Amino acid sequence: MLFLLIGTFVVDADMAMQKKTEIKMLLELANHHATFAIDPVLKTEGVIDLLEDEALQRFDRRMSENGGYQRQLHSYVPGAKSVTTDPIPFVRHYVDFRAWRQDLTLRLQYNGDSFVTVSATPGAVRQGGGQLQITVVTERGEELQLAPKKMVGPSHIVVAYVDERPFLPMLPGHSFPVVSVEEVKF
Repeated sequence: MLFLLIGTFVVDADMAMQKKTEIKMLLELANHHATFAIDPVLKTEGVIDLLEDEALQRFDRRMSENGGYQRQLHSYVPGAKSVTTDPIPFVRHYVDFRAWRQDLTLRLQYNGDSFVTVSATPGAVRQGGGQLQITVVTERGEELQLAPKKMVGPSHIVVAYVDERPFLPMLPGHSFPVVSVEEVKF
């Protein structure tokens, strides 16, 4: 019986890692597609700027096509064949062509139902591009520091928070943030 229990924990942990990898890949693909929504008028003047409404529509389309997710307000609700079973709340932030060289610290809060931006604090200016630091505060007050990212141009940032029920009721659930930072395409 002990070996069965240990095996269940191993399988559950493996499933959590697979889900994290799948969600990361899904966000990256959707965000890449979103960053092609540039303003054609400004582009003719040499300015690369994102049309945010179109970008979100393009993001939604890829989340649906690749993962079976449908957006409802600020969450993606999984379909029958999605990798997760519970809605995935997300936040997005756009760093435009005037601010991408400046460091940015995002502080996000997940309270069990919603996922919101608490603050977006600009920092020092760096010639090669600003550094992005993201902190997620969980419903238990735990602060999760994500690995810093470097911006190399105007950037579309999407952070999702996966908070799923466990595989078996006796196991803990899976909760983790996933981030995608994509440069706006020319």
